[in-house]
Amino acid sequence: MPLRIVYVTIQSVEASTFREPAEKVCKEKGWDLDLFCANGSDIDDDPLLYHELILRSKAADLVLVRIMADPTRMRRFEQWERILRECPGYVHIYSGNLEVSLVYRDLFRGDDREYMRLRELVRGRGAENDEAVVLWLHHAITGEGEVPDPVEQRPNGIYHPNFDRDVTLEEYLGNLDPSRPTVGLMFTANLWIYGNLEHIDETIREIEAQGMNVIPVFFSSVASRTDGNDGSVAVVREYMTVDGRSRVDALILATPFSQLNNSRDCSGVYTPDEQNYFHTLTDVPVFQAMSVSSHFADYEESAEGLSKGDFGMNVIWPEVDGQIITVPFASNERGRGGPKVYTPLHDRIRHLVATVGAWARLRRKPVSERRIAILMYQSRPDSGRIGGAAGLDTMQSVRDMLERMASLGYKVDHVPETSRALTDEILDNVTNDLEWSSEERVREKAADMMSVSDYRREYDRLAEFNRGRMEDSWGKPPGTVSVQDGKFVIPGIVNGNVYIGYQPLRSWADQMESVYHDPVVPMPHQYLAFYRWLKLTFGADAVVHVGTHGTLEWLPGRSVGLSGKCFPDLVLDSIPNIYPYVIDDPGEGIQCKRRSEAVLIGHMCPTMARAGSYEALEAVDGPLQEVFKNTAAKGEQRQAMVSEVLEAARSADLLVELGIPDDVSPGDFEGELGRIHDYITDIKDTIIRDGLHVLGRAPEGELLQESVYSLTRIRNGDVPSLRSAVASAMGFDLDAVLDDTSGFTDGELNSVILDRIDGRVADLISGMQSSGYRRDQCLALAEGLGPSEDIARTVTYICDTLVPNLARMTDEMDNMMHAFEGGYVLPGPSGAPTRGNADILPMGRNFYGIDPDIVPTKAAWEIGVRMADQMIERYVQEKGAYPTEVGFIIWATDTMKTNGDDVAYILWLMGVRPVWSSSGGQVVGLEPVPVEDMGRPRIDVTVRITGLFRDAFPNLIDLLDDAVQLVAGLDESDEDNILSANLRRDIVDGMANGLTVDEARRRASVRVFGCPPGAYGPGVNHAIESGDWETVNDLADIYITWGSCAYGRGLHGESMRDEFVRRFSKVQATVKNMPDREIDLLDIDDVYGYLGGMNSFVRAYGNGDAMSFMGDGSNPDRVRVRDTKEELQFVYRSKILNPKFVDGLKRHGYRGVAEVANLTEYTFGWDATSDIVDDWMYERLTDMYLFDDDTRAWMEDENPHAMMDMMNRLFEAIDRGMWDAKPETVERMREIYLELEERIEEVNDR
Repeated sequence: MPLRIVYVTIQSVEASTFREPAEKVCKEKGWDLDLFCANGSDIDDDPLLYHELILRSKAADLVLVRIMADPTRMRRFEQWERILRECPGYVHIYSGNLEVSLVYRDLFRGDDREYMRLRELVRGRGAENDEAVVLWLHHAITGEGEVPDPVEQRPNGIYHPNFDRDVTLEEYLGNLDPSRPTVGLMFTANLWIYGNLEHIDETIREIEAQGMNVIPVFFSSVASRTDGNDGSVAVVREYMTVDGRSRVDALILATPFSQLNNSRDCSGVYTPDEQNYFHTLTDVPVFQAMSVSSHFADYEESAEGLSKGDFGMNVIWPEVDGQIITVPFASNERGRGGPKVYTPLHDRIRHLVATVGAWARLRRKPVSERRIAILMYQSRPDSGRIGGAAGLDTMQSVRDMLERMASLGYKVDHVPETSRALTDEILDNVTNDLEWSSEERVREKAADMMSVSDYRREYDRLAEFNRGRMEDSWGKPPGTVSVQDGKFVIPGIVNGNVYIGYQPLRSWADQMESVYHDPVVPMPHQYLAFYRWLKLTFGADAVVHVGTHGTLEWLPGRSVGLSGKCFPDLVLDSIPNIYPYVIDDPGEGIQCKRRSEAVLIGHMCPTMARAGSYEALEAVDGPLQEVFKNTAAKGEQRQAMVSEVLEAARSADLLVELGIPDDVSPGDFEGELGRIHDYITDIKDTIIRDGLHVLGRAPEGELLQESVYSLTRIRNGDVPSLRSAVASAMGFDLDAVLDDTSGFTDGELNSVILDRIDGRVADLISGMQSSGYRRDQCLALAEGLGPSEDIARTVTYICDTLVPNLARMTDEMDNMMHAFEGGYVLPGPSGAPTRGNADILPMGRNFYGIDPDIVPTKAAWEIGVRMADQMIERYVQEKGAYPTEVGFIIWATDTMKTNGDDVAYILWLMGVRPVWSSSGGQVVGLEPVPVEDMGRPRIDVTVRITGLFRDAFPNLIDLLDDAVQLVAGLDESDEDNILSANLRRDIVDGMANGLTVDEARRRASVRVFGCPPGAYGPGVNHAIESGDWETVNDLADIYITWGSCAYGRGLHGESMRDEFVRRFSKVQATVKNMPDREIDLLDIDDVYGYLGGMNSFVRAYGNGDAMSFMGDGSNPDRVRVRDTKEELQFVYRSKILNPKFVDGLKRHGYRGVAEVANLTEYTFGWDATSDIVDDWMYERLTDMYLFDDDTRAWMEDENPHAMMDMMNRLFEAIDRGMWDAKPETVERMREIYLELEERIEEVNDR
């Protein structure tokens, strides 16, 4: 009988390493061996492999499982564990943490002595110990033979191919050149033990070839600080430091998972700063070098990224440690099944070392010699949109950066006194907008001009694949973008050793014909020429991409683990990349890290404030409240009061907004008073932006009070909501008040109570601020509201944690400067601060995302279910029946911010719930929810994912696909299971068109669509921006082209245009949820691009009666659903037409006006795609911003180009028949336009 062994590793040493020693000892002894080796990630990905594991386990003599930390990281482990309890042989679960191992001790049928003997052999690793494991098993079964003692392996040491195997640290250090930068290279001891070192050897030699020292160290990477091991901190202290300072200028980790996790005494994802030894010991950049477990395909071969296992271990967890995510430097070309032997990826090793070397040299370079390039985003050749960035006053931030750099000793020739002075200097020179500049002016004022011959020297080094792609889109160099006299224009300003410029144009408008047919368009020649100029001519030691977001990280290429043919990789070409990024956009920020090797500097969102009332609202709300309060009024008196409200509502356009007939009688109108009052109260009670954020500036005065209010408005974990606590102290239940704002409590109108509560909260915060947020004084103030443990807890949190963290907003600038010095930037979490996430402060961190395996969390499941139920209820109210098919937009950023509300929403619509592991919270499976439990049919949901979701959450794509297959396989009626009914019909149709049954089934079951591999975006926004479209069908056609690639198990972006059209043409509702108020549907173009794009498709080719919904998840305890038009109107009333919002923008000059141009364009985009903008909205937008003398004067003075953009967009709406503007409005606009042209000529003639 053979020895039957099953050997599985979970996030640990490669399983195939066991094969060779096991086969060797069996061959020597003449024993037969039946061996099954597999990695847990491979088992999760391959159902056939899992099936084989089950069969082998049922007959095994030994099942040996080696885990890094938690066995449930293998998604199928808990199912497998039930099989293991029936295994006839020995089952040993090994973890370096004995406590984890002992949880599964009962699976081992031997005694404690046998258990510990086997454990010591497994712990030892290496060929000798692996052979001894086989000998142990033979002895345990037969009682024959001797089992050798474990061979102790060196836990760590120096390894260099040119030195003795046992060289000591002291001996090795004597050979280093102290004048050279020094790089630490740490790799897992398993590579050293098993001799799998070819890629390590080549990396060592490349570091030395590029003029640097290397300290190469192998070490035992353990999961936790137990079992006699202090974790990797001891290794770093011994080898990488001396006398309390770093020996190295940079550190490469060629090992997976988190290294901080094994050297701390706390649990959870976040490592406290004082326990982060990258910060406390070395304080140098730390780089993640990836080893790929299978064949590595360059971009020409495949745009697909890493396997889910490689992705988690080499990207997600190292990001949590604050590592810079680089590229794969080795691959296992033998593939799954055979022994894993790493093959060096030569060009990737050169790139890795060049990147590390650039950071190491940055650290050593004197500050007065460092050359820094500061790039702002200019999305189009337009002088009004320079410095576009989500929620950021870029001009003021850059001006402050220059001031700070000058104070630190950087060579800065001059610091503009104000942001206005910087803006004027920028516009007085050359930008990406060449329309207004003569050739002579360009030659005189451009930062430089790059000849085609200089460019060709760099361009000709590119792979033929990349040159071909560029020339297919842009022709031979130089092309036409930013070219003059046959030379590339390099815009911007050189100020000492600082270059201030603009990321090159992506030039979508020049490629609209291609955009209609192919979204995978590389950058133009000038884009590449510009970055080569930065590196080779200007000599940039680092580049700062200021604000969210640019275009580099969205260029075509692999999703993660870039190859040399990926366009982001070849453009940036190893320049250190420092990227201030808004904390509320984790998904896109993470993309910068993964596709452009960026160090993020997470910055705060704009201050959020309660919208409150304003004159136009008060004109309705004032008399309306009088009607509610004066219950004694009867007859003519009451009719007169109602009529006053009616006239005020009509004048404010509230009748048309709320769908009330303009000729409504006072009697009928009285029945609408409660709805109008509740709506106005909602408007007043939401939170809106108050201005823009400035990097490194802590809020002060009223902005600090608003910050404290908005960040404690809802609960933060176990810290109570300040507003709820104050309400309780006043004797009110805040939820009850909010649920019925038109109702009464103890004779007082609830909306008035709500205003009183907020007034008390504001008074309390004001008093706390006056006391300097000293805890004792603030608690005394709180006691004046009445005894309340909740208020005391929240006030304590404000004083001890929140306000100190807000004061640390200066960390944003400090940490950026530290990155310029080649320092390590501390990591931190990300998300929406006002969504109960105030603990993500302080800012300035190299932020990370979430663990995809926990999505959706149990908390997110509950939120998603509630939101989905609200949408269904609303649909039924409007249509009288359940929706049968729904189109859903899901974003990676929203998924990261909510931990999966949208995923839960989709699953619940289909009638499927997640199954979570018993420990760790990972989603390990799905199960159907009985139809009778839901009380409704299962709904057929088709999902449009973003390119970023495709890259960040491949596991969730599989999860959604699994849900579809699960529902499709249920034996239920067509009425109860709409998806299954649709699938059967579509299979028949597919077979009728010549498909096999399997092909027809697979194509018919696709419910996840997205961009082609390597592409990003919905495409529709580019058409809107350029104006290159005629009808809604044009927009729909772009939406199809950019989004009709299929994703799921075994599908990675295959074009399925017909299936896309079939699915989305049938949807009865479209859905996109917004998780917070920091970003709403008029803050970015992606919202109308994705949801509006879907609506344009439905309008053109689908169900003309379909509804469109937006969920409001800004308060997870009180989620709301509105139709999309209602949401747009709500944002207009609460924010766009609110003087508080306008006054906030006015504080930011040029950038404030640019925001007005943006929101006008996005309003237009919603109208073009979804037909949801009424004339009153255009009219009031015009009144508020153009016809108000003060606001118009502000825009003309600060940014006339953006004001012209706004006016051009409004005229376009009129010309396209989207806005039936009043004649007097048009005439007034024309007069203003003529005045504006004169102002722009004045600016351009300076």
